[in-house]
Amino acid sequence: MGFLVVGGGKMGLSHLALITPYLGKSNVAMVERKRLVRLVFSMLGYRSYASIEKAMKKDGKPKGIIIATPTSSHASLAEWGIANRVPFFVEKPLTLDAERSYALVRAAVEAGVPAQTGFVMRYVASFQRLRALVADGRLGAVRGYRASMRGNVVTKPLKPSSWQGDFMRGGGCLNEYGPHIIDLSRFIFGEVEHVARAIKGHVYSTNADDWIELEWRHASGVAGALRIDWCDSSKRKSVIEFEVEFESAQVRADNSTIEFNWVDGAVLDAATQAELEARPKPANVGFYLRGEEFSLEMEDFLGSCLGTSLHVDPDLPTGVTPKLEDGYAVDRLIDGIAKKAGLK
Repeated sequence: MGFLVVGGGKMGLSHLALITPYLGKSNVAMVERKRLVRLVFSMLGYRSYASIEKAMKKDGKPKGIIIATPTSSHASLAEWGIANRVPFFVEKPLTLDAERSYALVRAAVEAGVPAQTGFVMRYVASFQRLRALVADGRLGAVRGYRASMRGNVVTKPLKPSSWQGDFMRGGGCLNEYGPHIIDLSRFIFGEVEHVARAIKGHVYSTNADDWIELEWRHASGVAGALRIDWCDSSKRKSVIEFEVEFESAQVRADNSTIEFNWVDGAVLDAATQAELEARPKPANVGFYLRGEEFSLEMEDFLGSCLGTSLHVDPDLPTGVTPKLEDGYAVDRLIDGIAKKAGLK
């Protein structure tokens, strides 16, 4: 067997469509409990199964699995991958229990099973440029930053049966949006040492948060303030934004661009300033769907399973791939934020 995509929802469909050009339709199959969904995928020419066990009985052991199910089932599916020595990619957040996430990390390391977490925003060129600026020090020390992730996901009260409206089942803004911007903040500024403040707000949800505001401090001493909001009607789609104060400039970065406001007396020459202000160039990818970042993410995972690089761009930065340990670190922070905000 080739690769299994577990979960036939929006993310599962996206991953299935993306990996097919890299692997070929005959090397990809879908696992989904709903019979109607399986029927649709079968009509599209994909093998589809009600369970991993049925897929293995028919096609044998997979080379890798992509876990794109609701968060409540992530842990058990990851445990299956570890027990069967099958590399796995798991969407964010890793689990709903930081202690269980830590146990998964330890088990995967002991078993030597490759695993990757779905923090796709790490692959966005503008955020990689911002990370490089923090690391190389050309703009001087970071004095602080503000960050936000806003979108228009929830526009009316969710059905009582919906897990998305129940924080304890993986719903709410902190569980859905939080992992992306929390991991991205760690990726750019380093580990978070202390969460000083966290408050939640409700717009349509009663058993989950619709927005979160928090303040924290990184181990480097850099302080950040974050706003996470999935009920922002001014946004057509989700947008992540960072506003960072360096000694030499104020820098704004979002999903597509990076902008500089130079401080009077900045020591950088005009040529260097022009180089930094140039629009970040997205990486070349083997197949484009939704954005280069999604392709790069899958190229990383598929390559680790197959033992060969699938990247077509020779100039990619190193140290980007989100590991299972990153999933645990984010889950631990979500747990701390939830407790401070009164969600737990």
